[in-house]
Amino acid sequence: MTPGRRAASTSSWFTHGVQGSGTPPSARGRTTMHEIVERLVGSYEKGRISRRELVLGLSALLLGGREAAAQRDNRQILLNGLNHVSLFVEDMGRSVEFYQRLFGMPVLSVQENGTNLAAGSGNQFLGIYQVPSSAPSINHVCFTTPNFDVDEILATLRDNGVEGRVRMRGETPELYFNDPDGISIQLQDDSYCGGSGVLGDGC
Repeated sequence: MTPGRRAASTSSWFTHGVQGSGTPPSARGRTTMHEIVERLVGSYEKGRISRRELVLGLSALLLGGREAAAQRDNRQILLNGLNHVSLFVEDMGRSVEFYQRLFGMPVLSVQENGTNLAAGSGNQFLGIYQVPSSAPSINHVCFTTPNFDVDEILATLRDNGVEGRVRMRGETPELYFNDPDGISIQLQDDSYCGGSGVLGDGC
């Protein structure tokens, strides 16, 4: 057998998990790295593959594991805008009047205990909320992402060691997480305006 054919044989074995198996990989379920190593070593001990093929198989396994880890480490969430900043205030009416008088900000949407004032011509806004149990503060900032998918974003956050949480406001899922300093960050679809609907875009 030529070296090229040996390499092809090793690649085929590595792909299918066990040499000569007639069972497709999907029917056997996912194979762990430990199982693959055991099968490689077992095939070598039984003379099914050469020492060179064993080394090539183990090298390919190690490289594949590193590439998969790198892909997980590099997973990022695409952002395309800063959507809003929410303030907790002592007197919502006073604060709304202040910002409208100073900047002429029209009301974009209204939520329970809060008013969202438009900041520009798009969906950007300043959220003003009266929460008696909280001291006045900047509560959180919100970024937007295209094609907002809650499950996908939560998975990406987990891959990066970040715990996300979802709050349902009516039928609108609102996704939050904390940065290393405990600052609350919100992520929403780029059509979000603090309104109703699945994407919160009903304003």
